[in-house]
Amino acid sequence: MKSVLLFLSVCFSVVLSAQTKEALMEEGRVLEGEFKIEEALKKYETALQQDADFVPALVRASRMTSNIAAHIKDLPKRKEQLAIAEKYSKRAVALNADNPDAHFSLLVVLGLQSEIAPSPREKLKDAKLIKSEADKIISLDPKYALGYFVLGKWHYELSKLTWVERVACDLFYGGVPEGVSMEESFKNFNIALKLDPDQIIILYGKAAALHYEGKDQEAIRILERAITLPLRDVDDEFRKERCRNLLKEIKD
Repeated sequence: MKSVLLFLSVCFSVVLSAQTKEALMEEGRVLEGEFKIEEALKKYETALQQDADFVPALVRASRMTSNIAAHIKDLPKRKEQLAIAEKYSKRAVALNADNPDAHFSLLVVLGLQSEIAPSPREKLKDAKLIKSEADKIISLDPKYALGYFVLGKWHYELSKLTWVERVACDLFYGGVPEGVSMEESFKNFNIALKLDPDQIIILYGKAAALHYEGKDQEAIRILERAITLPLRDVDDEFRKERCRNLLKEIKD
């Protein structure tokens, strides 16, 4: 009888200690808020052990893995982590193609992969995929601020191509996508900031574009505001440092 009671007690303890995937997600988001990215990732991975097709966990696991990858200096290791993040995000998109967060997690991976792409051909290919994903996000959710931010940055980066680089793209890599312009860059940055005026990454993006266009006084106002904002994301302190550096560059 005692052995039976002991067995039941152990089973009951196991049941009590087991966490639902929803509870694990909640704990992961709390850890994200505390900027404990690796610990949050473990929670999402545990949730995926329970349900490999749990889209919210796939999305967050991709975002955390991308964040970790972005800070790895060893290129092969960074590529390895980005491949894992891509697998998570593509699975999330495949399971729920109408989820803008799933598409954004993939977009983050594509952006990071583009930064380390080995050739102009790969970079241009990534740029076209990034544009497609950003357009998809906005079509799913017209109020998704970061979707507009990505489009703003996309237009900004391609607008900076030199005449020689544009000719090379036309001759060898299928050409620069049509409609690229700084006007479109500012249009999208402005929409993003109207939707989320306190997002540091968007403020930095617009300020960088303004500086490129020689509109330094407006860029300074934006940067000075950005560095006073509270941290909302694990990379916001890094983004504030970029704001400070750009501010110093402008003023010097």
